[in-house]
Amino acid sequence: MNQPLVLYLVVTVCGGGALLVSTALHTLWPDWRWQYEPLHSTIEAVGGLVAIGMAMVLPHRYGKSTTDKYRALAAGFLGMGILEEFHAMARPGNAFVLFRNMASLAGGIGFLLVWRSRGTVGGSERRWVPWMIAAGTVMIGTWFLMFPQSIPEMVRNGEFTPTAVAPQSVACLLFLLGAVRFLLDYRRSGQSEDALFASLALLFGLAEFVFMYSIPWDNRWWFWHSLRLIACLLALGFIGNSYFQITSDLQTSLAQNIQAKETISQREGQLRQILSERERMAQDLHDSTIQSLFAIGLNLERCQRLVSTAHHEVAAQLGSAAEGLKGVIRDLRGYILGLESPISNGRALEAALASLVNDVNNSSQLHCLLDVKPEAAERLTPEQAAQMLSIAREATSNILRHASAHTINLSLHLHDGGIRLMVEDDGVGFDRATVHGHGHGLKNMEKRARMLGCRFEVQSGPGHGTRIECLLHHRHDEASI
Repeated sequence: MNQPLVLYLVVTVCGGGALLVSTALHTLWPDWRWQYEPLHSTIEAVGGLVAIGMAMVLPHRYGKSTTDKYRALAAGFLGMGILEEFHAMARPGNAFVLFRNMASLAGGIGFLLVWRSRGTVGGSERRWVPWMIAAGTVMIGTWFLMFPQSIPEMVRNGEFTPTAVAPQSVACLLFLLGAVRFLLDYRRSGQSEDALFASLALLFGLAEFVFMYSIPWDNRWWFWHSLRLIACLLALGFIGNSYFQITSDLQTSLAQNIQAKETISQREGQLRQILSERERMAQDLHDSTIQSLFAIGLNLERCQRLVSTAHHEVAAQLGSAAEGLKGVIRDLRGYILGLESPISNGRALEAALASLVNDVNNSSQLHCLLDVKPEAAERLTPEQAAQMLSIAREATSNILRHASAHTINLSLHLHDGGIRLMVEDDGVGFDRATVHGHGHGLKNMEKRARMLGCRFEVQSGPGHGTRIECLLHHRHDEASI
């Protein structure tokens, strides 16, 4: 037996059973009455809150996939819930019955409108509808509470008047039509929600049907309240299930957001590392390879001047240029492979500085002097020595290009408890205020000095030459390396 057929049988048995129970109660205890207003108000207040809860849960339960069917249903539950709260507050009388009529009609209209659903609608579409329904029902309820004399007669001689019964018969029909629509949807989709809402609509419809044959406070009166209470319990179960599902979705979304944040953080760290490596390579290329190429260019220019007069010197200069190009090729190959130029100890640094001075003396007319104290060079770690060499290269390159100097003094000494690299010339000098922010030379030297924790100073003035000083305060832990 398939599921739709089982559901239809259950619906039929429940509906028929409810009617039989109502008839049996009236037959067995026709004169039974129990006017207990607190219980009645509690049932109606709980029912109203549950209906309002359904109105709030339905749009969130289905999110952006909410269809017109569920939006219409939410609107009906909202109007029914608010009016049921007014019904719970009202004293027995005409307003008391009228609020019951209007609440039933509001819920029935919501179930009827599921027939005209057109599919999925946008999340921002018709957001104003619930607010209009809430405002309208509150205004209507407040009006009838303040002006009860405008309400038609709903109870006469202890029984409901035709004016009270007619709206309930319409509401009964609307609920039953809604039940049929949800039963058809369940047959097509097999979704449990459709079966639930079909059951709710059937219970509400049966309650309205029994209402039409009841009188205030008799057994049938309490019976149709029991049917509505059962419907409210089913709706409450749906709300609870929706709450747990929404909570689970939020936890999943939170976990995904945390994971995405961690991924973004990792990607950001990788990007920073790549940018840092790129900046380091740019510095190394600028301070080493470009400076070497510049020195070779000067050497070749000198060869051009000497080619007609000093053949032997030209040959020596060309040999030096060829060796320089080989060194540049080695450096570039090292950068491509991610290697550094090996400066393993103090002797290697002395040799690199001597080579730099030799290149300067061979490629230009100025005279470069070198003074390196071995004890100072030996105290530098390989990384510190490589950075000091880069600073010396950049400083001498700037002198060759801009200073128009005759003499360069390059020294590495122990000074004031640290190791001082100093490069000074007798050139034209410059005003730092006019060159600040221009070129990469001073920026690169300052950045390398900061990486080492050095004190970096530039002393210069127009016509007074330039002195660059880099003082590394030596630490005891480095001395043991």
